Amino acid sequence: MAAGRVAGYGIATWAGLKEEAFTVRELLALAAEAAGGQHHHRVTVQLPVSLVMMTPIVQALHGRGPLPAATGAGLG
Repeated sequence: MAAGRVAGYGIATWAGLKEEAFTVRELLALAAEAAGGQHHHRVTVQLPVSLVMMTPIVQALHGRGPLPAATGAGLG
């Protein structure tokens, strides 16, 4: 947070990704648009991981869903 600037931020959602209201790619495009370029500082996507909600993990194990998309976009 040098000079009072945000070093990085993320988004925490499952419903929006699960219901396909948006994709990781669309979230990055919106971040770039809001920031006026690719230096938007979005660095993470947070999803629930539990024994009750296994969908994100199952999707990732099959190479699909938001987790592989986030990784492919360089997000944590």
